[in-house]
Amino acid sequence: MERSIKSQDIWMRLLQVTDMIRELHHRENLVERPPLQTTIAEAKVMHCVVFSPNGCSVKEIADRLGITQGAASQIIDKMVRKGPLERVPDEKDRRSVRITLSKAGLERHRRITDSFEKLMNQLLEGVPPEKIRIFMEVLDHLIEAKEKIS
Repeated sequence: MERSIKSQDIWMRLLQVTDMIRELHHRENLVERPPLQTTIAEAKVMHCVVFSPNGCSVKEIADRLGITQGAASQIIDKMVRKGPLERVPDEKDRRSVRITLSKAGLERHRRITDSFEKLMNQLLEGVPPEKIRIFMEVLDHLIEAKEKIS
């Protein structure tokens, strides 16, 4: 790593960008009609579930998000009450349930995806494609390094 860039500078910048995206997402929640009414954590849960045709268990969601099953359960319970998620019996194990997106949840996920796509396009406007490709490579490297550490 270049000596003039300290690791502390990198992680502080990552935190700053994460907070900025959360703030902009919240602002978009207020502007959208009807409002998105979705937190970042809820969007992450929906993103886990949308790509699982048979739904996910609470444990699978917790593992994918790197949170406890208790924390995942709290988010899921809230989302079931609000409507975007449903609990359906597991076809393979009648004692278990799978978490799936409701029809309203599929629509909300689509709207959130569109909102984030618009936001990222605005944030990356004017950045040359080559720099975006390098940025993605660095992010991929961080993800791979985390897997090696874990």
